Amino acid sequence: MVGTLAILDKYTLWPGYLLISLQGPGLARLLNLTARQGIKFWDLNYRENLVTVKIRPRDLKRLRPLLKKTGCRAKIQRKAGIPFIMLRGKRRKGLVLGTVLFCVTLYFFSLFIWDINIEGNSAVSTEEIRAVLENYGIREGVCKKNLDLSELERKLVLDVADLKWVGASIKGVFLDIQVVERLREPPPEESTSLIAYKDGMVTNILVLAGEALVKVGDTVQKGQELISGKIKVSEERNGEQVEKTLEVKPRGMVEALVWYESYAESPLYLVHKRKTGNFNRLFYLVVKDREYYLWGPRTSPYRNYEMEKIKRAYVWRNLRLPVELHNICYWEYEVEVEAVSPQEALQKARSKALKEVNAQLPRGAVVKKRYVNDFYFFELGRVGCRVMVETLEDIAVPNLS
Repeated sequence: MVGTLAILDKYTLWPGYLLISLQGPGLARLLNLTARQGIKFWDLNYRENLVTVKIRPRDLKRLRPLLKKTGCRAKIQRKAGIPFIMLRGKRRKGLVLGTVLFCVTLYFFSLFIWDINIEGNSAVSTEEIRAVLENYGIREGVCKKNLDLSELERKLVLDVADLKWVGASIKGVFLDIQVVERLREPPPEESTSLIAYKDGMVTNILVLAGEALVKVGDTVQKGQELISGKIKVSEERNGEQVEKTLEVKPRGMVEALVWYESYAESPLYLVHKRKTGNFNRLFYLVVKDREYYLWGPRTSPYRNYEMEKIKRAYVWRNLRLPVELHNICYWEYEVEVEAVSPQEALQKARSKALKEVNAQLPRGAVVKKRYVNDFYFFELGRVGCRVMVETLEDIAVPNLS
C-alpha cells in the first residue's frame, strides 16, 4: 500500500499517467513480462478476461512488443496529468489565455482593500471613524501591504476620544474594524436641598451654603429636609428693603444621634435527631379526586418520624393519564434532648444580636453608647437578648428625587 501511494505521488501529476485496458488470452503472461521488463503499473483491476491498469506514458511504447508476443490488445481509456492538460491548452489557446488573464486579474485585485466594515459603534458615528481613517490614507482601494494594523488600532484610539478599544483585521478584500466605546457617565443631578437619610436627633449643624431648616435638639425623620438651597436676602431699592430668594447648591453637615436595634434568641434545650434505619412505606393510587390504598400503613407506626412523599404520573406520548401512584415513606428517628445552661444560651443570644446590629452600622459611624437587655423565658425553653447601639453620624444627603 505504501509503495502504491509513492508511485501515485510520483507519476500522477508529472509526467501524468494513462489508464489502459488489456484484453486477450495471454493476460497472465503479459503481466509477468511487464514486471520483468521493469514496466511499472498500478491500480490493477482484474475482471474475467479484461484488465485495467495505470502506466506512465513513456512505457506505452515498451508495452507494444509485449502485446504482440502475448496476443493481447491495449486500449487507452483515460489520459491524466499536467502534460495532457498543457496539450489540450495548445489546441485552445484563447481559452487558456483568458483563464490565465482572469487569474492574474483576480490576484491583482485581491491585493487591495475594497470595503471597510465598522462594527460596535453606537455613540460614535461611522462617518467620524471613516474621516479619521481617510486622514491616514486608509480608504477603499488601498494596498494591503501598506496597512499596519497595530498602528491603525493605536491611531483610532488616540484620535477618537470616545473609543476604548479597537481591533482591525483583514479578511480577503475586506477591512474589518471592531470598536468598543467608553462608558459615558450620566451628568450629575443637581440637588435643591439636603435631606435626612435616616431617623435621628440633631446634635450639631454646620451650613456651608444654604439655609438650615432644623435646629439642635430636633428629632428628624427619614426624608425630612435639613438644609435648603434657597436663601432669602434683602436689598435696598429706592429707599425700601426688598427681599428676594437666591438658589444655591446646598452644602453642609448635620450630625445626629442614630439608634440601631437587634434582637436574638437561643434555646435552653437542643434536640438531636438520628435515623434508626427503620422505615415503612404506603402505596396508594389517586384517580381523579379519589384515593385507592394498595398496601402499607396509612399513619406512621413510629412516634418520632419524618415523612417523604413521591408522586409518579403516567404519560404516554402527549396523553397524560388521570392516574398517579403515591409512595409515602415513614423514617423512624431517635430523639435526644440536650440541656443548655442559661448562661451559655444567653451568651449565644448576645453574640448573635451583637453581630446583627454591627452589620447595620455604616462605615464611619461613631458609637456613643451600647445597651444590652437580657430576657428569660423558662416556660418557653428560650432566652433572648436585645442590643441597642447609639451612634453619632452625618445624616445629610443630597435630595435627588
